[in-house]
Amino acid sequence: MWYDTDGETGRTRRRRSRDRPPRPSSRCEMEKDYNRLNKLLDEAESLCAAQGTQLTQLRRLVLETLLTATGPVKAYDLIDTLRAKGHKLTPATVYRILEFFLQNGLVHRVNALNAFVACSDSHLPAHNPLILVCPGCQTTTEINDEGLYTTIFNRLGALGFEIKDGTVEVRGVCRKCAKEDIT
Repeated sequence: MWYDTDGETGRTRRRRSRDRPPRPSSRCEMEKDYNRLNKLLDEAESLCAAQGTQLTQLRRLVLETLLTATGPVKAYDLIDTLRAKGHKLTPATVYRILEFFLQNGLVHRVNALNAFVACSDSHLPAHNPLILVCPGCQTTTEINDEGLYTTIFNRLGALGFEIKDGTVEVRGVCRKCAKEDIT
């Protein structure tokens, strides 16, 4: 466990250690992370503009929170995080924003964890990721391999099975959990 104190409200909140964000080891690393984050947010803004939509200030804030998360985030945890930073959001607002992100290829729903994760690759609504899910540590890895996806899609189609939302989730045990025997 660790404790997080909000600078604005002074509230202290107990959190699980797996929720702790990784700390950059140097100022240079912090600047790289900051530059990478801004680059991803600018790309998302450009994508929205190209599709005739807007990445509003509130949507940008939610996307930034997802991009800086250490793993998939449940909607109500997202609300708690943003409220702790002084933003008043209702569940309906957050779900509308998440639906907007899903439609625009900016996030993926991880059904196995009932959570959302920022897209790590193409940011195109039509791309079909393979998401590896470890229920032990609740980490995900996005794989964008069109050949692999086509093979899976064709094989399932031959069996009369149709993939609904374009995302294939594979539950398994990551290397870290296997080593620690967490399942």
